[in-house]
Amino acid sequence: MGLLDAWSRRATERREGRVEFLGEQSGEIEDTLKRELLLEFVTRPDIQSAYLARIGFQPQGEGSVALCIASARPDDKSLVLRVGEIFRRRFARKAALDILFLTPEQESDVARVCQPFYRRAT
Repeated sequence: MGLLDAWSRRATERREGRVEFLGEQSGEIEDTLKRELLLEFVTRPDIQSAYLARIGFQPQGEGSVALCIASARPDDKSLVLRVGEIFRRRFARKAALDILFLTPEQESDVARVCQPFYRRAT
């Protein structure tokens, strides 16, 4: 079993209450991750924009970092697996990254506190 298989088994779909967008997650290693993700996203026409944000779940949920994606295909499991591959190359095995497919309202919320690192050219 490879790392991707282990990551795939750990990946779960969950439904949370309200998501609070706290700000952009940035730094040297995050910028490297963003560049690698950007190279993947340009090959996927359904992706409109992407943010790497610090988020919290209401009420009193624990904060985390999430890759927030606005996409015409919010059920794109192949994208989730590919992001997992890219993430695993940079971070420890126990590290986690939430992936949130944004609703239009959520994209408006995240855009108030975070700049997209990817936006499809129109």
